[in-house]
Amino acid sequence: IEGERQPVELGKSEVFHWGHDGMIVACGTLLRECLQAAQTLREEGLDVGVVNVRFIKPLDAEVMRRVLAESQFVVTVEEGQLMTGFGSALLEFANDEGLSATHVRRLGLPDRFVEHGERGELLAELKLDAAGIVRTCRELADGEVTVGSHSTSAAK
Repeated sequence: IEGERQPVELGKSEVFHWGHDGMIVACGTLLRECLQAAQTLREEGLDVGVVNVRFIKPLDAEVMRRVLAESQFVVTVEEGQLMTGFGSALLEFANDEGLSATHVRRLGLPDRFVEHGERGELLAELKLDAAGIVRTCRELADGEVTVGSHSTSAAK
């Protein structure tokens, strides 16, 4: 990740780009994949931004409010458990703030044993690589709603 180094302010997220169509919210080690996915989507004409959360606690309420309120879709990406992870914290925040979260999808580790293997292969299997993040964003932009292992078209 290139660019001028900025001091890290406790509790403040790092916004790489505000997208008009959607936002990818990265938490942890997968920031590079998120940036690659957003670049690919922008090249395809879908304006998707990236926020690097940096801190789960305290959550950057100002940025998260804006992400939830202004984005057509939001994808959270974390290389940790989905259950009780950052994506869940964002959903709780939305609930507490009275904000809709129906446009939020979480990508992370499922609540099951994940087989051992090469990191890149495992990320691809779990849709946590750039290609998987791109697919999830495209589905959301196209109105596809993923529930469990099934995908259905959402009413527009």
